[in-house]
Amino acid sequence: MKKSNIFAFIELTKLVNELKGDQSKLRQKLKSQSAYFNIIEPRYFSDGLVGEWESILSMIRQKGARVNEEGRVVSNAVSNTIDHLTDNECLSLVERVHSIYDSVRKEFQ
Repeated sequence: MKKSNIFAFIELTKLVNELKGDQSKLRQKLKSQSAYFNIIEPRYFSDGLVGEWESILSMIRQKGARVNEEGRVVSNAVSNTIDHLTDNECLSLVERVHSIYDSVRKEFQ
């Protein structure tokens, strides 16, 4: 079985490090790190983890992009969805990211 790509490991490491600390600011942290959910593609994960990452992406993009009256995107799908998450949903998302990170890290040990 192939391991996850080193790119996924490096980028997840950065993401997880930024999400540590004060739990009361998870939404702000998720929004400030939202680009990671667009640059870490499922193809970078091993066969056993690709489904979990796709599930995380599906959840974090569920609301779609927010557009203004003229049809212009004012908030991408990830940022818009994070705005609509409850505090518990933010915490659950962070826990899922930590979990997949732990799995990828084990592949490289």
